[in-house]
Amino acid sequence: MSLDAQDWVWNHSQAKGTARLVLLAIADKASGKDCSAYAGTTMLVQRSNAARSSVVVAVDKLLDSGELAVVEGTTGPRGETRYSLPKAVGHRREGGPKSGPPRKSDRSENRTPRGTESGPPRSENRTPTGPDSGPHNAVNAETTEGTQRGGTRTSRNTNTGQSQSTRPDGRLPLDDADFRITDTMRRWAAATFPTLDVDYETQQFISHYRADGTRRRSWPDEWQKWIRRSAKFASERTSTPGAAVVPFRDRQQQHTDDLFDRAMTRAKTRMQQEAQ
Repeated sequence: MSLDAQDWVWNHSQAKGTARLVLLAIADKASGKDCSAYAGTTMLVQRSNAARSSVVVAVDKLLDSGELAVVEGTTGPRGETRYSLPKAVGHRREGGPKSGPPRKSDRSENRTPRGTESGPPRSENRTPTGPDSGPHNAVNAETTEGTQRGGTRTSRNTNTGQSQSTRPDGRLPLDDADFRITDTMRRWAAATFPTLDVDYETQQFISHYRADGTRRRSWPDEWQKWIRRSAKFASERTSTPGAAVVPFRDRQQQHTDDLFDRAMTRAKTRMQQEAQ
């Protein structure tokens, strides 16, 4: 139940900052005995009002702390991840449905905003976005996610092992694709180009395409192309024949030294002439 899950986050969670906001956003949509809900990255960004990268880091921290877990084997209709709040399972807020004086069985557990006491039995407290039960509760508050992604679906790059979200047109900006370098990608780069600084090249890759706003069908494939080009350029620079390039500062110093040597030669000549 979402109110119980939210109460647990407010009173018992150790999460702080963006991680706490992300946990509250998921708890607000939680339902069922396992306190689980579908949540997409775009929805969490909108609800927490944080940067996409901050939300990704916050989710990783929550997973590491055990306050959030991924429900394996199930995804939403648009590829949303289903999360659960394991530590909130069984928690009941003070004055919640399982505490306080007994209630008549023909009354709802939660009263409507108008305070009506009669009517057909109602489900436990529902969120304004729709029901918490049904085939997929990803429908609640996920309409924006679906609109922005245009009905996303998930595929996997066999060379890099990274999931890649695609839209009907097959192209996404770098940030919307949630690009991250995986262990598989790192091992491939280390085995193929052992002398290349993979972390540096990856940062250059991300900075370039984030500023450029380019869309691609597969960002892991584009990253591989970048690594190959960087390795090729590095190889060409080291193998190009010719004299080494002298830095400007060294050329200045050499000029100064030449002037000093000529002055000393003239001084010695003058001294020899005077001695004669």
